[in-house]
Amino acid sequence: MKVLRLFLLPFAFLAVGLVKLLSRCGVMIRFGEFWSERIGHLAGNTEVYLCEKDAGIHKGFHVWFHRSHITNKYLAKMLSRVMWIDRTGLARLIVLLLQLWKGWEKHIVASVQVDRDIFNLFEKHPPHLKFTAAEEKRGETWLQAQGIKGKFVCFNVRDGAFFTDRPELSYHDYRDSEIETYVPAMLDLAKRGYWVIRMGAKVKKPLPIQHSMILDYAHNGTRSEFMDIYLGAKCDFAVSTGAGWDAIPYVFRKPICYVNFVPVEYLFTFTKSVAVWKHHWKDGKRMTLDEMWASGCGNFMQADQFKEAGITLVDNTWQEIMDTVLEMVEPSIEDQAWFWEKFPRAFTPYNRQPIHGEIRMRIGTEFLKGYQ
Repeated sequence: MKVLRLFLLPFAFLAVGLVKLLSRCGVMIRFGEFWSERIGHLAGNTEVYLCEKDAGIHKGFHVWFHRSHITNKYLAKMLSRVMWIDRTGLARLIVLLLQLWKGWEKHIVASVQVDRDIFNLFEKHPPHLKFTAAEEKRGETWLQAQGIKGKFVCFNVRDGAFFTDRPELSYHDYRDSEIETYVPAMLDLAKRGYWVIRMGAKVKKPLPIQHSMILDYAHNGTRSEFMDIYLGAKCDFAVSTGAGWDAIPYVFRKPICYVNFVPVEYLFTFTKSVAVWKHHWKDGKRMTLDEMWASGCGNFMQADQFKEAGITLVDNTWQEIMDTVLEMVEPSIEDQAWFWEKFPRAFTPYNRQPIHGEIRMRIGTEFLKGYQ
């Protein structure tokens, strides 16, 4: 790799000169870096950017490159059909060299707010990722082989195995939950005629039940990077704890039921979804909404922040999970304006951009009654 970089270095210098010359002539070339190591950002950030580009927010000619290990190579393959992607390493070198000059930032392109559709563009533009006819056939063949016919729901439950290979990210452990608490909801969906597929590239333990309409895809040896994408694109809806893979149904405009979601103020409010969060306890009692908003805990992103504030996170019960999941099947029409009037419209401290657009989300009806 070092030899290749040395070989490419003279070409990179020439390219930098050309990029700067073209910019003076009104032709802007920009470079984008994929968050390749995280499927949520590889899918989510990129689809948001593509919608923003369609809306005219990003101008010029854009060249993209992967910055590190690609978490899902099939997703990267699909992105290469709709974007200019450099696989040689030249674009990365060009970006490094551009930083030697003042104003280099104008040659960088990225979504405005990471993976968050703050302009509600997903409802105005169709998904950019498409399956070929051969891929559609491959996906259908897999479903038939598993005996899956008709509607199905994907469950994405983050547990202690999520970052076993990346201990430096263990500060996200507060987002984990136990798969057992999701089983009643799975069983109820199966009774209603839904197939249930438990997702996950890495999971701590298998499902504690066996059922003809519940598939432990994460643990039965049939998982593949292609099917990770296909299932997320084709499910009727997904149930997720707000982790990685749920960006796939998100970018394919599939409804998502978020449970055990933390941090609260980062709810994907611009999606047509239903959500509940982990309960926040302090000084021996559950915090009210006003106490949560006042404490700032809705923006906490690390386990140590909750610990230092004396806040303990308590998972949703199986009943709360089931009630919320079933609201995807039987939507509620109860007015929730009072909640959204109080809900903070925070600006992230990372780039001072808003993290919400127009509200499209509902909070689980039964769950919210406990906070009213």
